[in-house]
Amino acid sequence: MKHLLLCSVAGLSLCGCNSQKKDDNVVSQRHIHKYGYAVSQEEWETRNCPGQVITNLANGVTVTATFEGGVKHGPTTHTYPHSQTVEYYCLYNQGNKVKEISYDPAGIPIEEWIQLSPTRYSITLWYKEGSPMMVEEFVGEELLEGQYFTASNELESRIEKGTGLRIRRDRSGLLLAKEMIEEGYAIKKETFYPNSTPESIAYYYHEALNGEKRTFSQNGEPLAIEQWVSGQLHGKSTYFRSGNRYLEITYLHGQKNGIERHFVDGDSVSQEIPWVNDYKHGQAVFYAEGTPESRWYYIGEQVSKRKFDELNKLDAIISHLPYAEENAGQN
Repeated sequence: MKHLLLCSVAGLSLCGCNSQKKDDNVVSQRHIHKYGYAVSQEEWETRNCPGQVITNLANGVTVTATFEGGVKHGPTTHTYPHSQTVEYYCLYNQGNKVKEISYDPAGIPIEEWIQLSPTRYSITLWYKEGSPMMVEEFVGEELLEGQYFTASNELESRIEKGTGLRIRRDRSGLLLAKEMIEEGYAIKKETFYPNSTPESIAYYYHEALNGEKRTFSQNGEPLAIEQWVSGQLHGKSTYFRSGNRYLEITYLHGQKNGIERHFVDGDSVSQEIPWVNDYKHGQAVFYAEGTPESRWYYIGEQVSKRKFDELNKLDAIISHLPYAEENAGQN
């Protein structure tokens, strides 16, 4: 859930505080002893000097890292390209990162991550005006506590002891999603379009889709009704176009298994295609002006009916071979 917040909610990556990207070319680098004088790189590395390494990169970013005893200890900052404004701030304790903060070009914080204990951490997000959007605490991947605020700084929902309503908004205050949390995990998620109409309603178990998922167009018409089990499509899925059903597919543990049906105007069947383990297999029927036309498929390949019958008969013979050999051995 932490990664969902860092990458999806805020659209950020704070990994820049951990290491320099391979494609960032170093233009210059200075080593400053904590007492303020410059030292050579050789002396810095030989003596494990305490102080700061200031690195200027070809993309205009300046990285300032604080060291002690050969490891990061204290703040590390990355600026915006060709600017003195800090984009990322990280705090280290004897080589271990304990805090990350990202800022927008105006210097307003966007996101903060704090390691509270070996297993517990907090995440805070801010609106672009600078007021807090949400404050959450996690134990491992479980959401334990949360407070969620409107853009006018009013508390609108909270999570207590792993249970409650989680509200997700963008930095402008636009509603993105509502999540029902139980025992630290979302069991139901609703997402919304910019005009606040529902985009999807889905059920989950430990972050995996589990149950029915419905999706809608921006004007409220249905787009899909799907059945999920443990993150895989499982059961009948129905899809709509302009409010009318146009496709039904049956899945078994993520693979197409059963009859795929296409519809005209939501009711009249135009195609029936059999699937076995994600392959077209069997007699497919296409209806043209009420007249059925058959096509035959064998494990995904279109074949003649005669060829299909021959291959099917061969399969039946092969499937009985182990039993024949076993019986022969007993005699």
